[in-house]
Formats: sequence, C-alpha cells, structure tokens
Amino acid sequence: MTNNHSLRFPALSVAQTQRLLNGVSTLPLSIGAASRIRSRVLQKVAPKSLARKRLRKTLVSIAACLLAIVIFFTAFPKAALAVSEFFERVFTPSRYMNEDPSTRTAVPSIDEAIAAAAPQDGDYTITLMPDLPNAQEFVDFRAQNGYDAFSEENWGWLRDIRPEIAEVLYDGNQLIWNTNLYTTNEHVRVFMEGFGIHSGSKLSVDALMDDVTYTVAGDPTVYELHVSGHGITPIFDETALASADHVVLYSDFYIDSAQPLPDGVLTITQNIRVCENDAMDYGATVAIITHTFTFDTTKGNTPSAEGAETLIPLSGEVYLSLMIREKDSEGQTKSWRMETRKISLDGVALKATYQYLSTGIMVHITIAEKPSDWTDSMVEGLMFMTWQTIFGDYRSPGIANNLYVDGVLLFETPTPESWSNRELAYILPIFPDQYANAQSVVMKLSLYHYVTLCGTDQLAGEVYEVPENSDVNMEAVVEGVPLTEITVPLPKN
Repeated sequence: MTNNHSLRFPALSVAQTQRLLNGVSTLPLSIGAASRIRSRVLQKVAPKSLARKRLRKTLVSIAACLLAIVIFFTAFPKAALAVSEFFERVFTPSRYMNEDPSTRTAVPSIDEAIAAAAPQDGDYTITLMPDLPNAQEFVDFRAQNGYDAFSEENWGWLRDIRPEIAEVLYDGNQLIWNTNLYTTNEHVRVFMEGFGIHSGSKLSVDALMDDVTYTVAGDPTVYELHVSGHGITPIFDETALASADHVVLYSDFYIDSAQPLPDGVLTITQNIRVCENDAMDYGATVAIITHTFTFDTTKGNTPSAEGAETLIPLSGEVYLSLMIREKDSEGQTKSWRMETRKISLDGVALKATYQYLSTGIMVHITIAEKPSDWTDSMVEGLMFMTWQTIFGDYRSPGIANNLYVDGVLLFETPTPESWSNRELAYILPIFPDQYANAQSVVMKLSLYHYVTLCGTDQLAGEVYEVPENSDVNMEAVVEGVPLTEITVPLPKN
C-alpha cells in the first residue's frame, strides 16, 4: 500500500501549533522553502481531530492572472514551437485540473483518465466549531487574537454547504481531485473576499484540505493520504461570479510511484477545514466538512507504455554551490553555511528513468555513480533544481532544464507538484497520441552556481555563514554552464 511512512509527532494545542508556524519565518530560508516547511510542520504536529494540514496553497491565484488556457500540440510542427515563447504558461496536470472543464483545451489521454476514475459521492457531515472535540482551544484562540466570538448568525450558513466530488485525476504518480462546495451566490462571494474580490460582505472565509484517508473493499485498514497542494479556486470573472453557485476546492496528493494506490475502487474520506479569513490561520477554524466518495484507480495504474531508463556519464570540472549543515550531538542542524567549490565530475553518472503516463512523460534523474569521496552536500548540491525568475534570469544555484522538441526550444521543463530528496523530477507535456509525431525530445541541463552571495565572493573561496532571520536567496549573483543533454526515448507503436 502507499503512504506507509509515518509523519506523526505528539499533538500540540492550537496555540502551540500557531506559535510554531509563526517561528518558521525566522529560519534562514527563501519564502518558498519556508512555506513548504510550514506545510510540513502543520502536517506533523496538529491535533488528530484536525491533523496533517498542508498550508502551501495551490498556485491557482497566480495562474488565474495568466491566460486561462493550456497550450499543447497534437503534433510538433517547428513553426508552432517557434512561437512557444508567446505563451506564459506551460502544462502540468495540476494546471489542467485548475482549469474550468468547459473552457480548457482538451488533452484526450487525460480526459480519458478522468472519465475512467468515475467518482461517486457518498455521505457528508458538517461540524461547526463549537461542536469540535477541541472547541475550547479555538474559543480561547479567537479571544486572544482579535477574532469576534463564534456566532450562529455569522456561521450558521456553513451547515447548508453541499460538497460534491467533481473530477478525479490519478496517473500512478499523482492524485488530484476537485471538490465543489455548493452554497448560495452570496456565500460564494464570501469565499472570494480573500482574493480581493470584494462585494460588501462583512465575512471572509477560506478552505483547505484537512486529513484524508482511504479504504479498500475487504481490507479493514484505514490508509492515510498526504496532501501536497490545495486551495480554493478564485473566480475573477464577474460574469461567471454573478451566477456561481459553488466554489471549487483543488487538492493534490503525493503518491510514491514505487507504491501506487491499489487497483480497484477506493473509498475516500476527506475532512475540509473552513476558516475565517485565511485557512492558513489554523486557529480561525469555523467548521469541518467531512465528505466521502469513491473512485477507480485501475486506469491510473496502467501506464501508456513500458518504462525505460538511460545512464548519462558526466565529466570535467564545474563550480558547485553547497549548503553545509553543522549538527549537534542529537543530529539536529545548529548552523548553516554556503560555499562554492570547483569539483570534478569524473566518475559521476546520472540515471534517468521514464514513465509514460496519460498525463505526460514523468522523468526522474538521480546520481547512479559517484566517487567515494563525494559528500552528502555534494550530492544534494548537484541534485538541486533552479528556475528562471519572472524577469527571465536565474538567481539561485542548481540545475536548470530546457525542453527541446525536434530541435526547437519549447520552454523550461515543467516539474511535478512533489518529488523526493536528491532527485530531479520533470513532467514532459508529451502525451500518448503525440509519440509518433515527435522526432526527438531532448532535455538540455545547465548547472548554476553562486558567484557572490550576501557580500561574499564565492568563487574566491569565501564562505557565507547563514545568520538567523536571513534569506539565503537575497543579494545573489549566479552563473551557469551547460551540464549535459538527455535524449528522451519515445515509445513507438
């Protein structure tokens, strides 16, 4: 079965959990890294009744500001690829599922997988805050943090929400579903207040996924699912908002491809946490929606073609930026430093594995061979991803990956929503009906390193000791060099 690793910590109170989350911002990390840690912290320490919160919201609010269209090619004519830089978005399964099904550009293999999941609603219950097992903690939190006392007048309408499962997409690596929360148009607008879409309401609510479990027919065990990204989808179009009778809660989940979900029909129990203002404010919980539904995993566990792998030897010298952690006697990190060294890649080989899915080609790259004197920091430094900023440049070290089809640059290779430590992971938007039309698919990897970081000359051997309350991505200059090219094997019918 999947997800059999344990993430349990002793439960903390509401106030303790909130203090722990607030402290994450003091770590010497980028905003993105701090957000991911906040998600993991809350997942691990929250009380069982409201456990395993993942606070990282989906990128939907950003995506909604871009073109509401997914671009892909049923074939790969060079003329079409040559203008790909016009489009500001690249394909990922999560972005596909964040689009309105009635308006998104269809990908046949994905739509077939969605249809095959055949979700069916079960029962649901809605528990308002005063009836939660640890209600007094929330009462105290509201009193101590400037919230009005919970009132039936303000929040009684939450009992009338009707959850329905909308779409489920499962491909053996990633599980995504959308839950429609039906309510009045007035209360749809209450959910939109947090996105800056104001309509005069004195209330504002938000929702995120709480703990999620599944069961299999004939097996009494209850298995956990670990949410990776989730959030309410905003409705920015006033015409659409004017007639909206529901909001959509998007959720995606980490699935270990080595331990996929079992074949057949699963019964899902999802607990949806509704909070005043922002669902990232755990103490502001006003209701929990418990909803069950079923879906079929059989199609998702069936790849489009047999997997493959290639070995890519590296050579030569490169600069490699390393994060060195000093640990105490209990193995806990007590200090951090950043330094850049010139390192030989002779004897290093990468292994790329390919999975051919309905949602694209999943590529995982790991270090297959390395010299005996390579340290963990060196492995982590090489197996680190970086991306262009919104300004079109790079400001952090790691491997950048550009995707070429038939010799033409398409875009930066998209990444999945989650991946393992010490690996590079990519999801190529190339689908089963396109294999025969593509002559070549190549990933060109470049390795970036720090030149200067927070006033230190990294190439001169200076070390940056990361202080508390600092962001290691600030005041950095990086440069990159080509690392290797990887030709992706395509199945042929």
